[in-house]
Amino acid sequence: MELVDPKLNLYFNEDEVRLVVKVALHCTHVNSSYRPSMSSVLSMLEGRTMVPEFDSQCSEVMDEMKLEVMREYYSQMDENKTNNRRSLSLTKGVPWTDSSSTATDINLAHVDA
Repeated sequence: MELVDPKLNLYFNEDEVRLVVKVALHCTHVNSSYRPSMSSVLSMLEGRTMVPEFDSQCSEVMDEMKLEVMREYYSQMDENKTNNRRSLSLTKGVPWTDSSSTATDINLAHVDA
């Protein structure tokens, strides 16, 4: 029962913890079509419906796929950060102007002076 907060000092129902963990495994399935509806979750937690067996082998395969997708995502994020740094370094030294000011506005200001 390592998942239970140690502050509870063993004042919890182990069967309830197991039930919640089993339901949570179904709720976090990588394939959303396998996730139960909220009404099904409530029914399982209240004991009105049996919690189906969880196919851990299927989950392990899906977890590997999920990890690969996450690796690709974060790799792309790192690449985007690098590209953003490059583009910022290329514009270093270029004067910035207020986006609402145009060259015409600036020239008119000099003519009026």
